[in-house]
Amino acid sequence: MKRILFFALLLGSFNDLFPQKADRIRSREARQWFRSGVWAPQGLGMDIHPSVDFVEFKKQYQANKDVWDAAFKAIAGADKDLSTFTESGKREIVKDRCHMIVSEYKPKNAENIRLEGHQNFIDIQISTGTVLWGTSTVEDSKVIVPYDPATDNAFFRSSKVKVIKQKASKPYIFIFFPKNLHIPAYAKSHMLYEKPLKKVVVKIENVMNL
Repeated sequence: MKRILFFALLLGSFNDLFPQKADRIRSREARQWFRSGVWAPQGLGMDIHPSVDFVEFKKQYQANKDVWDAAFKAIAGADKDLSTFTESGKREIVKDRCHMIVSEYKPKNAENIRLEGHQNFIDIQISTGTVLWGTSTVEDSKVIVPYDPATDNAFFRSSKVKVIKQKASKPYIFIFFPKNLHIPAYAKSHMLYEKPLKKVVVKIENVMNL
């Protein structure tokens, strides 16, 4: 009986290890794909933040390459001041499938923020300035405003928010997939800005939800 129990436990441990190994292989392959730069347009001057889910990035890009290429081409000339984006407002990149919103804003204070999540669209976000970004998961968060399909938004609170600090001298490109709850660029408590910051948001259809 003890021997049977031993082999049962051993088999169970192997069954647990196989999915973990597969996940590690997928992650390694996705990072290699990302580093190859096959997705990046010529002239993309900003780095994508390493917090991005590269496995999901590879999957979404390969399933919808033309739209992602158009999205990256639209931000290819971005610099740390987003100076090439001179007009605020929304413009279509690929009709009904990808659009860009350029805005000026004053970051919300850390006490007045909440996580947001989307289902139908993926966010590419860039902000000027010294700001914070927050990320969490659905599992670690509580819904405070249910999902509204009209706006493709739901809002959450979480005690497990990963905070990412961005310096004005080194803004990043952030990509938030539907499973990535996020707090868009916000301010430290009581931090004041002399002038509004600039933000570019590109919305790309989530083909895994079609």
